[in-house]
Amino acid sequence: MSDRTSSPFSKGRDEASDWPSRWDGILDLRQKTWCEANGIPLAYDPLQIGWVIAEKEAQCPNAVPSAPLSWKVKCDRELAFRRWKAEDVGDYIRLLGDPEVWRYMHEAWPGAMSDTLARSLIDISALDDHHDVLAVTLDGRPIGQMRLAFGLDESSRDTAELSYWLGREHWQQGLGHDLVRQATKRAFADHSWLYRLVAFVHPDNPASVRCLRRVGYHDRGHRDDGWQCFVIYRDS
Repeated sequence: MSDRTSSPFSKGRDEASDWPSRWDGILDLRQKTWCEANGIPLAYDPLQIGWVIAEKEAQCPNAVPSAPLSWKVKCDRELAFRRWKAEDVGDYIRLLGDPEVWRYMHEAWPGAMSDTLARSLIDISALDDHHDVLAVTLDGRPIGQMRLAFGLDESSRDTAELSYWLGREHWQQGLGHDLVRQATKRAFADHSWLYRLVAFVHPDNPASVRCLRRVGYHDRGHRDDGWQCFVIYRDS
């Protein structure tokens, strides 16, 4: 008979309702082994890239679940990812019409954001031959963007560059960290061939540096133009 008192979790739990949820994080090898030995149903979460304790209502706890690609953040708000749509033009203009948002981007501010320019950029974002672009939404409304750029060079076929931005009204709310964390997990979950992500940060953007470091990105020095380079690997 298994001994539940030897639980490797921070608290000894006797009731199923007290087990951590999938969003409390993936299990390490010792925790996974203990759960299997004690008959605790597990599920593989492709978003977090690891094994978690299945929800009580899971129909097939050992199968890969079809979890929504989103993350709960403060006050029951939901951060999620989806493609930009034609009807997002108004939000797109509101967000990217602010020159401060362009301050830390690779591209220079194009000037006033017209309806025509916004529609053109949304159309370009839908092209998937060299990048993968997703709108970041909060409570269903766009607040920013994540972008994966592929084909950095011939020697880096397993690498993509992650870039992202948030509308200025959403700065300093902890959303940048959630965006980077979820964008990173989404990238690895969506692209099985992807082994490494790189991100470049403007030298005057310490907030982005903090977000990347908190998620687990490693500092790889500076480019000749002063931009700081960060790297994370699939198994980090």
